Amino acid sequence: MRAAVITRLNSPWEIQDIADPVAGPGQVVVRIHACGMCYSDVLVHRGHWPVQLPIVPGHEPVGEVVELGPGTTTLKIGDRVGVSWMQRGEGRCVQCQSARPVRCEHTQTWMDLGGGYADLMPAWETGCTLLPDDLSYSDAAVAFCAGFTAMSGLRNADPRPGERVCVLGIGGLGHMAVQLAAAIGLETVVLTTSPDKAEYAEKLGAVQGIVTGDDPGKALAQAGGADIVLATTTSADLVAKVVSGLRHGGRLVTMGVTGPLRIEDMTTLLFKQCSIKGSTHNNRADLVEVLSLMAAGKVTPRVETYPFGEINEVLKRVEAGQVRYRAVIEHG
Repeated sequence: MRAAVITRLNSPWEIQDIADPVAGPGQVVVRIHACGMCYSDVLVHRGHWPVQLPIVPGHEPVGEVVELGPGTTTLKIGDRVGVSWMQRGEGRCVQCQSARPVRCEHTQTWMDLGGGYADLMPAWETGCTLLPDDLSYSDAAVAFCAGFTAMSGLRNADPRPGERVCVLGIGGLGHMAVQLAAAIGLETVVLTTSPDKAEYAEKLGAVQGIVTGDDPGKALAQAGGADIVLATTTSADLVAKVVSGLRHGGRLVTMGVTGPLRIEDMTTLLFKQCSIKGSTHNNRADLVEVLSLMAAGKVTPRVETYPFGEINEVLKRVEAGQVRYRAVIEHG
């Protein structure tokens, strides 16, 4: 099969012909139709994730089941599925036995089996989720990282009726977060450093798009504050400064920062009794909810589609922040 392979860090990915995967016990093989690209792919490219080279990357894959391994019980040949980053836990730890495999310390992911920038992808059956019939592959791909992460962050914030949500940063993750918050009936505002994105935020469902400088907390406070801030930017400095815009009992959920986060505004945390938490893919129910909202037409990812052969050019666009708002590689 044809695959994009990382053989060296910070070097172009090689398009290679490699052996077709074979489904082992409890596994399936998926013929990939589309695979989204996000900034995590850039981090893999730079060596920030613990992958063993060579490796096929790609963690927003969707396609069709073409092979079933021994012991599979729920999927069928021809099923339209996507594959989550975390596909299964070890099964025997306390978290797995408590039906919380996402908390397992020995999860199996695409980094163990290979990812979706290939014609075929092996996956654990437990890591596959059925796609709604009318949802296109290119749109569905975005649900398996950007949508999943955004909805888990929103649910981890425990939103209550009537609360106000602020989305900090509008990219692949943020543009989904705005739509998801609005879709479940929450008043949503957007903070961004880009005037064009602030204007576009209202088309995504926000009641207001706010252009912020280097003090997003001040800008948010002047706009009325927020009960929940969903921070999707990779800028630790902006995330740290947005704390002052939280209302009493507010919750800051960060989903994009990968470096040190230093909070200096302890006054807000103490006297407004605010909290900060990190979030990524959580319960699978969050993913299914995203897919359902997309199938109902309440959430629509904005994608740029590219052929497989342009994958290195797409990687450069993602790294430079030029994509509006999610790049998807389509397999012809």
